[in-house]
Amino acid sequence: MSYFTIAGVQMHALHHGDNTEAMRHRVDVLMSRFPQVQMVLFSELMPLGASPHHAQPMPSTAEAMFCQLAEQHRIWLIPGSMFERVGESVYNTLSVINPHGHVVARYRKQFPFLPYEAGVESGSEFVTFDVPTWAASGCRSATTCGFPRPPAPWRPWARR
Repeated sequence: MSYFTIAGVQMHALHHGDNTEAMRHRVDVLMSRFPQVQMVLFSELMPLGASPHHAQPMPSTAEAMFCQLAEQHRIWLIPGSMFERVGESVYNTLSVINPHGHVVARYRKQFPFLPYEAGVESGSEFVTFDVPTWAASGCRSATTCGFPRPPAPWRPWARR
């Protein structure tokens, strides 16, 4: 039997500020204590807080730092979502970074949580990515998971 070790990091966050250095520190400590971890996950809107005013175009400076961190530790890294600016639109976007430091997927949250995410656009695509020698995986975010069953486009993927 083979194992794929995933760590979920919970931490106190600045809701309207930059949490990226604190996240870097948490990953460094985690990997020094548990070097067998292969994927690290953070919660939604952890890197730059919950204000759409902090939206940045992707790729962003924060995303580049996370790419470097994933490569440094040779881990899959899902650093939580960040608000992404595309022209006049803002999306709640989650990046998936592989152990080589490359972004392999970006998921734009399909069902923004109202009224808290008022003005945030809905994403339109379901996103999956392959972790070689382990499995295919998918991205969903917070209130997206509150639906009673996967929407039709996910059902064939879920049966794989």
